[in-house]
Amino acid sequence: MDLVPGDSLSDSIAFTGLYEYDLSRRVAELGRKGGMMVDVGANLGYFSLLWASSRFGNKSIAIEASPRNLDLLLRNVALNGFDKQIQIVPCAAGRASGNAQFSLGPEEQRGWGGLALAPGADCVEVKMIRLDETIPTASQIDLLKIDTEGADAWVLMGCERLLKARAIREIYFEENFARAADLGIEPGAGRIYLQSVGYRCTVVNGMGTANLGWRAVPA
Repeated sequence: MDLVPGDSLSDSIAFTGLYEYDLSRRVAELGRKGGMMVDVGANLGYFSLLWASSRFGNKSIAIEASPRNLDLLLRNVALNGFDKQIQIVPCAAGRASGNAQFSLGPEEQRGWGGLALAPGADCVEVKMIRLDETIPTASQIDLLKIDTEGADAWVLMGCERLLKARAIREIYFEENFARAADLGIEPGAGRIYLQSVGYRCTVVNGMGTANLGWRAVPA
């Protein structure tokens, strides 16, 4: 992979060979069974690359809104010869289709950008999609991984049709409490929404009071 020195994800991969050990292990485990992954907040492509390399024929839809990351994401997919396995979608995912403000975050941290409610000095306008308007209901999604720095609940709300059809087998998402609050998203919104459409959630990673990682499967 091409990486960005000083970026927390890049440094973890450079020094340890991986990022988020438990999630990486689960992605590889599911990937060995084969199928489709949707990677929302794909960043530089780490999880999509891991999925694609786990079994021949695996497919990933890598959704990434940050213009800073897209060139490196495209390059990393090409470097590994996964152009036919990984589809890159250069936009944000959310609860509504249209345009949205996206805060780029610090230049040295490629994974800290996220949706914003209003234009700011570091904001750009990006296209936003609902996943259930982009992915056919007949598709089987074996893994949905979401990491959008606070907006994960909105991504889930944009999956309503897919969720109600039980088209998604397993979901990993994160609650970033501070960033969610900036967007007006209540604590627990993603978990409560998933429960309302028939999914069961369990905590898989607690990072103090700042973040919680969740796994969800059909109840």
